[in-house]
Amino acid sequence: MSELLTLLMAVCFLIAGWFLFKHPKAVQQGVVQLQQKNRLVAEMNPLRNWIEKQSFLVVAQLLGALCLVNTALLLAMLFLQAGQNSGAGF
Repeated sequence: MSELLTLLMAVCFLIAGWFLFKHPKAVQQGVVQLQQKNRLVAEMNPLRNWIEKQSFLVVAQLLGALCLVNTALLLAMLFLQAGQNSGAGF
């Protein structure tokens, strides 16, 4: 069960990381559209002015890269743990 959960987390981080790293502009546009659709969300958001700046795109790509690194670490942990369990019967 633990291995399945680790694999599921790795896949989720892979999808989120790839999308954030390759398409940060789409994420930015989605957040801006959400704020335009719901004014209460926009008024309560302390970062509403920052979302439309170039630095938001840089941070989104950085988070995407960190998600991809996390995917690699989860997969490495999964395969190393599986390798240790295979020799446990001897």
